[in-house]
Amino acid sequence: MALKIKENNGIFEISGRLSSSNSFQVRKYFEVILKMKHYVRISLEQLDGMDIGSVFEFRALIMYAARRGRVVNFVGDENRRIRGAFLGAGVDLMSYNTMKVTS
Repeated sequence: MALKIKENNGIFEISGRLSSSNSFQVRKYFEVILKMKHYVRISLEQLDGMDIGSVFEFRALIMYAARRGRVVNFVGDENRRIRGAFLGAGVDLMSYNTMKVTS
């Protein structure tokens, strides 16, 4: 399935498969959104899968947002198809929602 992002009631829903080959573009897309919005909520519930590289792109997105006084919040930790990527990266999805960036 092709990767898709749609906004539904203020939540950006990503569907398809996130991989190292497309997650950089997804991060850049949300960086543009964060220039216009202070708060972005991203649902990963519809993802068919993702890899560890995508997890690190989300971390980079959170750091980008924090440096600019913006907030990114993820939902979808019950999606079993993506848990392995977060576990492989040594984090869980909900820890990303509480991550504090210092620097």
